[in-house]
Amino acid sequence: MADHPLTPDAGAAVPRLGVRNYWYPALAAWRLGRRPKAVKLLNEEIVLFRDGGKIHALHDRCPHRGAKLSLGKCLYPGSGTISCAYHGWTFNGDTGRCIAKLMEGPDAPIPSKALVKSYPVRECAGVIWVFVGEMDPVPLEEDLPEYLWNQKEWHSISNWRTYHCNWRLLIDNLSHDQHAPYLHRTSPELLFQPIFKHATRNSTAVLDDGKGLGHVAHDGITSADYPGLGHFPPPQEWYRVMKPTGRGKELDPSSSPAAAKYGIKFRHMTRLPSVALIGRPSGDFFTCRWVTPIDENVTVLYSFNLFRRRGWLRVLADRVLWFFWMSWAHDWLFSDQDKRVVESIKPGPELLSRTDIGVTAWRRFTIKNARRPPDAEESDISASEEKIVETKG
Repeated sequence: MADHPLTPDAGAAVPRLGVRNYWYPALAAWRLGRRPKAVKLLNEEIVLFRDGGKIHALHDRCPHRGAKLSLGKCLYPGSGTISCAYHGWTFNGDTGRCIAKLMEGPDAPIPSKALVKSYPVRECAGVIWVFVGEMDPVPLEEDLPEYLWNQKEWHSISNWRTYHCNWRLLIDNLSHDQHAPYLHRTSPELLFQPIFKHATRNSTAVLDDGKGLGHVAHDGITSADYPGLGHFPPPQEWYRVMKPTGRGKELDPSSSPAAAKYGIKFRHMTRLPSVALIGRPSGDFFTCRWVTPIDENVTVLYSFNLFRRRGWLRVLADRVLWFFWMSWAHDWLFSDQDKRVVESIKPGPELLSRTDIGVTAWRRFTIKNARRPPDAEESDISASEEKIVETKG
């Protein structure tokens, strides 16, 4: 099959600052103590603060003189307010309205414009989530995969890493583009294993809930001779003596209790707004990688290691396994191979090929299905789609 033609920036139709009107992870819950905390999501500066166990989120700018509210304090515990460090303008954490000007006295007039944007905020799975957009928030559970919010049936271990690149490059990297058998073959997890299948054909299908895509690799080979080059894997990789451990296999719903119970049909999924779920063929484990845009050039990748609960002893074993192996072998070293390459990518024209079917399908799905406010005008989707080439295997 011939390569596809050189095209303009094929991801340009996907918003550079992220898909709005969704919940995003903002901060590990343990990092928010008595002091307010400044965070940034989709290029919006936000202050998070606790009062009486409740978390509030406001735009991090006092309308008086522009000082950062994150430099202020909750001077009146139990009131749900934060006071600016500059002149003491005090704002309600739920509404964002200024309710007092401490340096002007209790009788000081407060104009109607003395308010800041407030954000819906929730805590779940040890993380603080913020809804960023122009519409009323949907329930948090609507945006989170069940494996993440259903803590009775699943348990999670999370961490995060900062990438110096646009978020679109990172979610493309996680959209089943078949780079893993090559790029990660030197990782601790794969070093002594045979290189698993190089798929000759990929396909995608919309998930039953309509919130994303399932990815499947078909057929494929584990080794081959290349004219003018020789055999791949090359002879110097003689040390691959272990038997395969299941990598490269797709999930079989008929033999997986987890798949039967939770309706799991795919081992690899991408979901709106920017989530990749990559699991074991058993369906008992998924790594949920939430790509979180900070601004045009910075992205935070939140990784949730999701284990199905199978008794307290197995929960303990899962945590020991993560601490002594997965935390560094996968969440650090394996991911660092992605980080090194993705941060070096220079966006521009792309010569798309067979491995990019998942990427182009994800881009199209995002443009067509991203959540919009109910009163928003329909955008010209067809014009945006012209920027994306559909690859056919």
